[in-house]
Amino acid sequence: HFQECTGCSESFIRSDHPMVADLILDHISLDYTDTLMAASGHNAEEAKQKTMKEGGYILVVEGAIPTKDGGVYCTIAGRTAVEILKESAKGAVAILTFGSCSSYGGVQAAHPNPTGSVPVEDIIKDKPIIKVPGCPPISEVMTGIVLYYATFNELPELDGDGRPKQFYGKRIHDSCYRRPY
Repeated sequence: HFQECTGCSESFIRSDHPMVADLILDHISLDYTDTLMAASGHNAEEAKQKTMKEGGYILVVEGAIPTKDGGVYCTIAGRTAVEILKESAKGAVAILTFGSCSSYGGVQAAHPNPTGSVPVEDIIKDKPIIKVPGCPPISEVMTGIVLYYATFNELPELDGDGRPKQFYGKRIHDSCYRRPY
């Protein structure tokens, strides 16, 4: 969670196909999340550090990354979002950017962009990034991507914008019976 409103997490927990509770309890190990984990403080940080040391995880990022003035516009425990993102991404298999902010910079990156906010892909260049844009993104798309990886142990095919084709490969207007008119 960086420069964001937590709307992506709010959308995520409202998925009903699959239900997030089923996804978390039956299919994945959710080791760290600011909004959904029971642990806090030192216990939460220990869980995060253990997961990062083991590697092989999927990193989910919400929010734009501020870069101006050394990144001081988003600090957590005295560390900038840039530092935390780089450290967190190091052992990740891939990164999921949930929401328009982490996918494209969001409203924070709009002109005049006083904090120098950028999307994740402007900081991390050596990992696959799967964009799930939207404000907020569709909950079933978010859970679908997580479940796809948990089921097949591979990343989904992406379109030219880095979005999963199974959800973004077709426009709803392509199926409209009025389109020829």
